[in-house]
Amino acid sequence: MPFAVNIASWSSPKERSENIMHITDYELALRLLLSCVFGGIIGYERERNGSTAGFRTHSLVSLGSTLIMVLSIYGFSDFTSVNKDPARLAAQVVSGIGFLGAGTILRDGTSIKGLTTAASLWVVSAIGLAVGAGFYFSSFLATFLVFITLERFVENYFFNNKQILKVITVNGTCKLNSIHKIFESHNIIDQNISMTLLQEENDKTMIEYTLRTPFTPLNIEKIIDDINELDGIYSAEKQ
Repeated sequence: MPFAVNIASWSSPKERSENIMHITDYELALRLLLSCVFGGIIGYERERNGSTAGFRTHSLVSLGSTLIMVLSIYGFSDFTSVNKDPARLAAQVVSGIGFLGAGTILRDGTSIKGLTTAASLWVVSAIGLAVGAGFYFSSFLATFLVFITLERFVENYFFNNKQILKVITVNGTCKLNSIHKIFESHNIIDQNISMTLLQEENDKTMIEYTLRTPFTPLNIEKIIDDINELDGIYSAEKQ
C-alpha cells in the first residue's frame, strides 16, 4: 500500500500515468504556500531566540526546496529522451544546504554557537522537499516536532538541573583543564558545559560556567568546594 495517495489514484491507469507527470497551478500554489508557512513557523522560533537565521531565511530555504522538488518531478516531463530521476536534482538541496548552515555557526572563544540553527535549516530544507513531493501530513508533523524540540520549555524540562558558576582565576597560576577534570569527576560531560569569558583585569580572569545534567541531580556545593581547593582560584561561587 503506497504511503501517499493523491487524486490521481482514483483515475484510470491511463489517466494516472498522464496526471502524475503534470501539476495544476492550484496544486503548485498550495505547495509553495505551505512550504513558506512551515518554514516560517520554525524560522519564527529561531528569530525569537535571537538566531542569525530567522523567519525570512527559513521560509526561503523551505520555499526553494519545494520549488526544486516540484521541478524535479514535473519540470522535465516533456523531455522524453531525458533520464527523469526526480531524486537527482532534489539531492543537491541536501548537500547544498550545508554551506548555508555553516554560515550560521560561530565560534566565540571556547564556545560554539549556531549549531541548532544550522540543524533547523537542514531539516527545513527536508520539509520543503517533502511538501514539494506532496507529503503534506508528514511535513506538518515534522514542522510540529521541530518547533516543539526547539522550544525552551522542552529543554528546561529535560535539563532542569542547570547551574551557573562564576569562577575568578589568578592569571598564570590556574589551569582550566583542572577545572574541567573536576566537572568530569561529577559526571558532567563536555557537551553539557558552556564557558564564557566575562572580563580580564588586574591579573585576574572571571569565567562563567553553565552546567547542565539531564535526569540526574547536581551537587553544586561539592563542585564549588573542589574548585576552590585548586591552585590559582581566587573565588568560585554559584550565581
